[in-house]
Amino acid sequence: MDKSKPHRQPDGEQQPTEQQQVGRRLRTARETLGLTQDDVAGALGVPRTSVTAMESGQRNVTALELRRLARLYRRTVHWLLGEEEEGGAVDNALYRATAELSENDKEQVLRFAQFLAAAGSPPTPRKRRSAPAPFGTPIPPIQPPGQQ
Repeated sequence: MDKSKPHRQPDGEQQPTEQQQVGRRLRTARETLGLTQDDVAGALGVPRTSVTAMESGQRNVTALELRRLARLYRRTVHWLLGEEEEGGAVDNALYRATAELSENDKEQVLRFAQFLAAAGSPPTPRKRRSAPAPFGTPIPPIQPPGQQ
Protein backbone atom coordinates (compact mmCIF):
# COMPACT_ATOMS: atom_id res chain seq x y z
CA MET A 1 0.00 0.00 0.00
CA ASP A 2 1.20 3.53 -0.79
CA LYS A 3 1.89 5.27 2.54
CA SER A 4 1.99 8.75 1.02
CA LYS A 5 -1.74 8.87 0.30
CA PRO A 6 -4.48 8.65 2.91
CA HIS A 7 -6.58 5.51 2.56
CA ARG A 8 -10.28 5.22 3.16
CA GLN A 9 -11.70 3.12 5.95
CA PRO A 10 -14.80 0.99 5.29
CA ASP A 11 -16.94 3.76 6.83
CA GLY A 12 -15.54 6.24 4.26
CA GLU A 13 -13.39 8.20 6.71
CA GLN A 14 -9.83 8.96 5.59
CA GLN A 15 -7.00 7.64 7.70
CA PRO A 16 -3.99 10.00 7.96
CA THR A 17 -0.75 8.87 6.36
CA GLU A 18 2.29 8.04 8.48
CA GLN A 19 3.85 11.34 7.34
CA GLN A 20 0.78 13.24 8.53
CA GLN A 21 0.82 11.42 11.88
CA VAL A 22 4.49 12.31 12.38
CA GLY A 23 3.71 15.88 11.35
CA ARG A 24 0.97 16.12 13.97
CA ARG A 25 3.33 14.91 16.66
CA LEU A 26 5.96 17.41 15.55
CA ARG A 27 3.44 20.24 15.76
CA THR A 28 2.15 19.05 19.16
CA ALA A 29 5.68 18.85 20.58
CA ARG A 30 6.58 22.29 19.21
CA GLU A 31 3.42 23.91 20.57
CA THR A 32 3.84 22.21 23.96
CA LEU A 33 7.19 23.95 24.34
CA GLY A 34 5.80 27.25 23.08
CA LEU A 35 8.13 27.38 20.08
CA THR A 36 7.26 29.01 16.76
CA GLN A 37 7.93 27.48 13.38
CA ASP A 38 10.55 30.21 12.92
CA ASP A 39 12.29 29.05 16.12
CA VAL A 40 12.42 25.48 14.84
CA ALA A 41 13.55 26.53 11.37
CA GLY A 42 16.42 28.49 12.90
CA ALA A 43 17.46 25.56 15.08
CA LEU A 44 17.41 23.16 12.12
CA GLY A 45 18.87 25.58 9.60
CA VAL A 46 15.97 25.17 7.19
CA PRO A 47 13.36 27.61 5.84
CA ARG A 48 10.16 28.02 7.88
CA THR A 49 8.21 26.65 4.91
CA SER A 50 10.08 23.36 5.38
CA VAL A 51 8.88 23.15 8.98
CA THR A 52 5.33 23.92 7.81
CA ALA A 53 5.57 21.17 5.19
CA MET A 54 6.93 18.66 7.75
CA GLU A 55 4.12 19.41 10.19
CA SER A 56 1.45 19.07 7.51
CA GLY A 57 2.89 15.78 6.26
CA GLN A 58 3.78 17.21 2.85
CA ARG A 59 7.54 16.77 3.31
CA ASN A 60 9.57 13.82 4.52
CA VAL A 61 11.66 14.40 7.62
CA THR A 62 15.23 13.16 7.25
CA ALA A 63 16.79 10.96 9.93
CA LEU A 64 19.15 13.78 10.93
CA GLU A 65 16.27 16.28 11.19
CA LEU A 66 14.27 13.79 13.23
CA ARG A 67 17.14 13.36 15.69
CA ARG A 68 17.59 17.13 15.99
CA LEU A 69 13.84 17.66 16.44
CA ALA A 70 13.73 15.00 19.17
CA ARG A 71 16.49 16.82 21.04
CA LEU A 72 14.89 20.22 20.51
CA TYR A 73 11.46 18.99 21.63
CA ARG A 74 12.83 16.89 24.51
CA ARG A 75 11.08 13.82 23.13
CA THR A 76 12.29 10.50 21.89
CA VAL A 77 12.52 9.69 18.20
CA HIS A 78 10.21 6.77 18.96
CA TRP A 79 7.56 9.14 20.30
CA LEU A 80 7.85 11.42 17.27
CA LEU A 81 7.38 8.39 15.03
CA GLY A 82 4.31 7.26 16.97
CA GLU A 83 5.96 4.15 18.36
CA GLU A 84 5.74 5.32 21.97
CA GLU A 85 2.76 6.46 24.01
CA GLU A 86 2.10 10.04 25.11
CA GLY A 87 3.26 10.86 28.59
CA GLY A 88 5.87 13.51 28.21
CA ALA A 89 3.42 16.41 27.90
CA VAL A 90 3.00 16.78 31.64
CA ASP A 91 6.72 16.29 32.16
CA ASN A 92 7.45 19.00 29.60
CA ALA A 93 4.95 21.36 31.22
CA LEU A 94 6.59 20.79 34.61
CA TYR A 95 10.02 21.32 33.09
CA ARG A 96 8.96 24.63 31.52
CA ALA A 97 7.26 25.77 34.73
CA THR A 98 10.34 25.11 36.84
CA ALA A 99 13.11 25.96 34.38
CA GLU A 100 13.53 29.53 35.59
CA LEU A 101 13.32 28.78 39.32
CA SER A 102 16.27 29.14 41.65
CA GLU A 103 17.95 25.96 42.90
CA ASN A 104 16.34 26.49 46.32
CA ASP A 105 12.88 26.82 44.75
CA LYS A 106 13.46 23.70 42.64
CA GLU A 107 14.33 21.79 45.83
CA GLN A 108 11.08 22.97 47.41
CA VAL A 109 9.07 21.89 44.35
CA LEU A 110 10.79 18.48 44.47
CA ARG A 111 10.01 18.07 48.19
CA PHE A 112 6.38 19.02 47.55
CA ALA A 113 6.13 16.51 44.68
CA GLN A 114 7.58 13.81 46.96
CA PHE A 115 5.05 14.77 49.64
CA LEU A 116 2.17 14.45 47.14
CA ALA A 117 3.44 11.10 45.89
CA ALA A 118 3.72 9.77 49.46
CA ALA A 119 0.22 10.99 50.37
CA GLY A 120 -1.41 8.83 47.71
CA SER A 121 -4.68 9.63 46.02
CA PRO A 122 -7.10 11.92 47.85
CA PRO A 123 -10.20 10.37 49.47
CA THR A 124 -13.38 10.59 47.47
CA PRO A 125 -15.67 13.34 48.76
CA ARG A 126 -18.82 12.23 50.58
CA LYS A 127 -22.18 13.07 49.08
CA ARG A 128 -24.23 15.77 50.73
CA ARG A 129 -27.25 14.61 52.65
CA SER A 130 -29.42 17.47 51.49
CA ALA A 131 -29.45 19.72 48.48
CA PRO A 132 -27.76 23.09 48.89
CA ALA A 133 -29.94 26.14 49.40
CA PRO A 134 -30.83 27.93 46.18
CA PHE A 135 -28.66 30.90 45.24
CA GLY A 136 -29.76 34.02 47.09
CA THR A 137 -31.32 32.17 50.05
CA PRO A 138 -30.26 33.85 53.32
CA ILE A 139 -28.05 31.75 55.57
CA PRO A 140 -29.42 31.46 59.11
CA PRO A 141 -27.15 32.94 61.79
CA ILE A 142 -25.11 30.57 63.90
CA GLN A 143 -26.35 30.45 67.50
CA PRO A 144 -23.79 30.45 70.31
CA PRO A 145 -23.69 27.18 72.27
CA GLY A 146 -26.49 26.87 74.83
CA GLN A 147 -28.93 29.24 73.03
CA GLN A 148 -30.37 26.77 70.56
